[in-house]
Amino acid sequence: MHNEHDMPALAPQSDATDIDCRGCGTCCRKGGPALHAEDLALFRAGHLAPEHCLTLRAGELARDLDGQLRPLERELVKLRPRMAAGNGDWTCLFLNQSDNRCGVYAHRPAECRALLCRDTWAIKTLHAVDRVTRLDVLAAWAEGAAERAGAGASRADVEQSGPADSACPPDSAGFPDSAVPADQAASGGCAVPGVPWADILAAHEERCGYAVLAATGAALQRAADKLRARNPGMAHPMPLSEDPDGPDSPSRLTSMAGMADMAEAAPAVATFLEAVRFDFAFRSIVRERAGVAMEELDFLLGRTLAATAAMYGVAVRMTANGPELVVLPASGN
Repeated sequence: MHNEHDMPALAPQSDATDIDCRGCGTCCRKGGPALHAEDLALFRAGHLAPEHCLTLRAGELARDLDGQLRPLERELVKLRPRMAAGNGDWTCLFLNQSDNRCGVYAHRPAECRALLCRDTWAIKTLHAVDRVTRLDVLAAWAEGAAERAGAGASRADVEQSGPADSACPPDSAGFPDSAVPADQAASGGCAVPGVPWADILAAHEERCGYAVLAATGAALQRAADKLRARNPGMAHPMPLSEDPDGPDSPSRLTSMAGMADMAEAAPAVATFLEAVRFDFAFRSIVRERAGVAMEELDFLLGRTLAATAAMYGVAVRMTANGPELVVLPASGN
């Protein structure tokens, strides 16, 4: 799956005999490429870095090359968009908007080399083969960082930084106080030796994984659908309350049936908001303890639950009292 759910599907043109790229930038504006095993050399060489990437986690909705939305069976690491994708702009960060030229053309990933919008055979053949994981990228990046640092980093240090098969102490469920020396964390980020990345990512998935939240998400979707059906002229977002009997609950303004729907949804609302709060807090801890840059977080932990809540027909709105869930009006209202 190459495209995330906010993005348009790839639309090959009919002229299959035209094999020269026209340099229009259309493919690049549809989103950055998914990354494959052969692209790991680009991280070792320093042509790409974790901060250039975005992770779509297992279970997140993504649009396949045929345009169909499906949950990802496994995580997908890709080049990130130029800006937050919440505005619908998934343009690859390396596209120069003024002349449609690629900033890393000589060292572009495999999918970029394979893709021709008027003949998609090569990209369809490649796109699901040997995709990388976050741990693959972290291991390659750490290897390259050690090699570029020369005598300043030994191969033994590199092997502690998070390769997929041997990286992390089995008893480390998060950030031990001694995991990252303060002087290293201040400037190290994803290349700091000794960070138990496999355990850290697993700890985040345990609370914020889409598989863990599947039943909660389904309940939220049902609640959102019912609320829109009962309020066909709804013009403004309507909150979903954790406490349907509280003084600020919107159920007090609805029918008896609506109040029952709110009460039924309340446990799911509470569970999801707890996960949202945990997600925000966890990201802060990762930044503080491992010296991770803000730009690296969407690679390490994927997009926030707040950013992907639309999967469940709801949105997260920040208030003075913290996050709340709202149901948005149907499009066209």
